[in-house]
Amino acid sequence: MSSHLSSLRPHWSPSRTRNVPDNQAWLFETYVSKLTRLLWIRKMSQVPENENDKLESNVVLEAQNIEESEIEKLKGDTVGSTLYSGKWIINTLLSTSKVPENGWNEKLETDLCTLWDITTDKDIVQFLLDNDFFQIAEFSLKSSEEPRLTEIILGIIGNMTCEPSALDILGTKEELLETILRHLFSEDSATLVQILRLLRSALWSIQSNPDSQWRINLKNSTYLREVIPFILKSSTNEELLIATTSFLRSLAEIDLPNGKTLLDELFEASSFLSGMLESFEEVLPQDEASYSASILKYLEDWLELFSNLRKGPQIHQEILQDDNLTRTVEIPRRILSNFIDPWNIFPLDETKASCVHRCAEMILDFRWKGFLRAESTVDINDTILKIICNISTAMKEEEEDSEETMEELLKYLEGYWVEIAKISTADEITKILKTHDKPVVDHAINFLKSKIPEEKFNSIADGLSNQ
Repeated sequence: MSSHLSSLRPHWSPSRTRNVPDNQAWLFETYVSKLTRLLWIRKMSQVPENENDKLESNVVLEAQNIEESEIEKLKGDTVGSTLYSGKWIINTLLSTSKVPENGWNEKLETDLCTLWDITTDKDIVQFLLDNDFFQIAEFSLKSSEEPRLTEIILGIIGNMTCEPSALDILGTKEELLETILRHLFSEDSATLVQILRLLRSALWSIQSNPDSQWRINLKNSTYLREVIPFILKSSTNEELLIATTSFLRSLAEIDLPNGKTLLDELFEASSFLSGMLESFEEVLPQDEASYSASILKYLEDWLELFSNLRKGPQIHQEILQDDNLTRTVEIPRRILSNFIDPWNIFPLDETKASCVHRCAEMILDFRWKGFLRAESTVDINDTILKIICNISTAMKEEEEDSEETMEELLKYLEGYWVEIAKISTADEITKILKTHDKPVVDHAINFLKSKIPEEKFNSIADGLSNQ
């Protein structure tokens, strides 16, 4: 079972509708009746010919409201070019519709999980669209009191929306979208993860077409604006925090014709800094020996999101409030110190390189803005110098597939150190360099030479020669 959001406000309880409106129930019963007739027709198509003669009139009677093209399609049980059974899919949908009456059971969960898995296939998606799956999904989401059923239905919709046609159709179904987004108030973290995954598909549509209906849908959602910042501040679920941060990063990277990012348009009054700090400390409560792939991706998303937010003036005021600056600086300090160990930084892929780059960039920006003094970043500059030397050594001693990535990162970090040398005193730079072995010092002196004023360079060199 998945964990839940912690400390939810009392009025933010799950908003699943317990009683389906009469008109909705009538529509759904009509849909279920159609599915039942389709299954019966499919069964009759498999009856031996001598028995079929006896039942022919009944087949005609039952099928009179079904188009001929539907009957022909249903006679072949496999869906499209797949080997999956259309009869089994419809049976599963029928079982789903009866959960309010028959209850939730392990077999149905297994069948629905299988359906969830196969909805990565384009033919399966089209089959579900042809059989009005969104209608049964809406009914299930409104009537279900079973969190696992809600999660799976949303997961299936999320898979389906990877197909542009399904995404476009869903974007026009206002009532279903209202129902989906209302589930953002759910206490079930797994449900929230699936909604965010679904919304990531919507962002693809907006990225390619800023006039997409999905942009209007998201702008009109008060649920989204209320819940996302709350998740960052309050959730204790790692997977949900990772998904939320990734979603926000994607919003921040979509530029709109009006000059704003999609993040600015949807969350105009939010800086997110407080929630971002809370979420980071929840996902990484203490230093780790090494980072998993999912944590590395989270770190990259967090740092990229912060980099985008840093472009706006509001977050600068937030950084300087209370202990926010100390907490913010601690993040690059922790990340960079982890990468001192060659086992953690190599092989150097783009994700690791991006994390190191953004950390150094954050510190340099804070120094330029006067948020930090030289003495508060001595250990960070020392760490970056060690990383520089490790990369330089690796490039000389080993043939790495990531040589281009290493060259780019090395160039940036050496440039970082040049800028730090320019805005620091000669004594401050000398103090850092004195803690290192001669090969490290020689490397630093080499890339600083001719990049900083000659007088300062000579003062640093003299200070080192007197150690």
